[in-house]
Amino acid sequence: MEEIILQPPSIRLVAVLIFPKKGSYRFDVEVARKESYVKGEMSMSAPTAAGQPLKPEIGLVSAMSIVVGMVLGAGAFMKPPAVLAATGDSTWALVAWMMGGLFSMAGGLTLCELGVMFPRTGGIYVYLEEIFGEKTAFLYGWMIVTLFAPATAGALAGYFSSVFCVLFDVPSQYTPVVGAGALAFVAVVNSISVRAAGTVQMAATVCKLAPIILLAVFGLWKGNGQVLAMQSVPDGVATSFSIAVLATLFAYDGWAQVAALGGEIKNPSKILPQAIIGGLSFLVIVYATINIALLKLLPADMLVSLGHEASTIAAQKLFGLTGGNIISVGIMIAIIGGLNGYAMTLSRVLYSMGTRGYMPGSSLWGKLDNDSQTPVNAILLLMSSAFVYSILFDADRLSNIASFANWIFYLLTFVAVIIARKTHAHVPRTYKVPLYPVVPLFAIGGACYVFYGMLSTTPQYGLLSIVLTLAGLPVYYYMKGSRPTFFPQLKTRTVVALCSVLFLLFLTVSIKVLDPRPEITVAVEPASPPFSFIQNGDNTGFDIELMNKLADRAGYKVTYRAVSLEHIFEAVNRDQADAAISSLTITADRKSTVNFTEPYITSSGLALLVKSGSPITSTDKLSGKQVGVPAASTSEEYARTLAEANVQAFHSTLDMAKAFNHGQLAAIIYDKPLLEHLVKQKVIENGVVIQSIGTEQYGIAVAKKSKELEEKLNKALADMKKSGELDTLYKKWF
Repeated sequence: MEEIILQPPSIRLVAVLIFPKKGSYRFDVEVARKESYVKGEMSMSAPTAAGQPLKPEIGLVSAMSIVVGMVLGAGAFMKPPAVLAATGDSTWALVAWMMGGLFSMAGGLTLCELGVMFPRTGGIYVYLEEIFGEKTAFLYGWMIVTLFAPATAGALAGYFSSVFCVLFDVPSQYTPVVGAGALAFVAVVNSISVRAAGTVQMAATVCKLAPIILLAVFGLWKGNGQVLAMQSVPDGVATSFSIAVLATLFAYDGWAQVAALGGEIKNPSKILPQAIIGGLSFLVIVYATINIALLKLLPADMLVSLGHEASTIAAQKLFGLTGGNIISVGIMIAIIGGLNGYAMTLSRVLYSMGTRGYMPGSSLWGKLDNDSQTPVNAILLLMSSAFVYSILFDADRLSNIASFANWIFYLLTFVAVIIARKTHAHVPRTYKVPLYPVVPLFAIGGACYVFYGMLSTTPQYGLLSIVLTLAGLPVYYYMKGSRPTFFPQLKTRTVVALCSVLFLLFLTVSIKVLDPRPEITVAVEPASPPFSFIQNGDNTGFDIELMNKLADRAGYKVTYRAVSLEHIFEAVNRDQADAAISSLTITADRKSTVNFTEPYITSSGLALLVKSGSPITSTDKLSGKQVGVPAASTSEEYARTLAEANVQAFHSTLDMAKAFNHGQLAAIIYDKPLLEHLVKQKVIENGVVIQSIGTEQYGIAVAKKSKELEEKLNKALADMKKSGELDTLYKKWF
């Protein structure tokens, strides 16, 4: 039978679009279809589809374009906030992007040695099969089909939904529907024909360049924010640097594709390292530029709070609402392109495993549609699985899980290069890893580092990846019609039972999806500790705990949407959230636009903070002084009433604290509990609260039309007050 080549038409397209050159790969859909997606199986052992040696035709420019084209995509827009949240500091975030690029370079340089040793279609599958045997290769294919493919597609669907919902003011509870629509669109396009999928890929490749260039160029030009040494989350709540690096690896993924083309590259000993180093160095610069541009446009903690919406908001700030919306459309098309590319390539993995009888239901998955000559069943299963994954986990977690699982096998291939130097010394190599063994060991060290980060911070997701991968072992033995020697007593029914148990364990981890309670979306400003902040990737704080308890009593389940304080009431009014909580002061002006629950805290109100030993003794002494306040707050409203005070509004609490610490502010006016917390945690240095200003009541903002929600929350709040649970919770945090 002829083989499927796991090389999407987009590879050849990219070479033309980015670096046109006479004699380079020409994109032709029909040719690509005939060469890549013909009827039959993906050969993991035959030299080529026709049994002929691969013809070296790819030059340096084409090889670099393949690297850039396969890597550059949604990660440029979606990952900066996640990296910032994990590091807690903008400088270290940029370092994480550089480290991710270096690990990817080392991985690419290492993997390419196997690519020229075994220049056959199948890539990593072939390398693992040659060095470690069929069983390990099968586990790789199993991981791709059951974990990497649906998790990656699910993550991209989640990213698409987040941009779409902001652009078209769609309430966040409809994000699963939007994600399902994106997955369905890609499934239909890929099921029609390779030509249709190639056309979508062509459009997406062109469109993804526009928002990247515009955001980078105009962000650097018009932005005036501080870039380096900016705290993105309060001290002590950052996840870890290793998790930040893992997040960047999702954005860099795709570099392995060039290794699979090692046999088709001219003078590989020279061109391969140049293409990988040159292509990934270019991408490091691009990603760094995008991050710097975003930081110049938005404060670091706001980028974290906005999450996937950050690029959209930044585009709107640069080009206005209309121009920003156009950029957002370009971002969405870029994400669709990434999703389409994965659907084109990864569905063929399932198809090929089906043709070889390696998967349960092989006859179904290893079948091509008679009319379109595409693996429709495999495509539909991949997109359906991606939808399930997108419901179980958020996009950032999905991308981390996918990257973690993929790098397990990257690690094995890096080790395989070292092993092959002894076991396959006779195999000719037109390319060898430069600086051997330093580069392979650096790649191995990078893989181990991100594994440690995942397993030490969120072990449940790392272990989930490992369990789902190892679940392929009983499937392998079952499909091979044999039993492992270490379980000689196992029978077919037992193997099936074990697989069922593993599936149930996976379902148990995600049992919350089966929760029949109605869901409400609550807007929260995640940079206001101790009321609300991010810790280990999750929302936490007094307000978050309170909201969870109230929702549970009222019969709701809660999802949180990060929104800056100045837009939090707008989010409620525009149906982007059902409610909002973030130490929100109840005022007459605010009550004109939203309803509030009964107050859950009556505090001593605002307070004045100055340096220890300052001559300022009250608000009456602020004439001519620089006073910091959070933007769009009751603090700003009050400060503006003070005669001759120079009021400076900050969008970031951390930026305001830093300005005070550096002597740029003489005083700060803010909520007293928040000021006391900032002093206690040493976010504010050498500060002292000298004056309380009135009293304030905090409540939960609810849309005026949501009377039922307001009533249920008030009843739950009354119950918590009566039982003493609210008082206990308050003492826990204050």
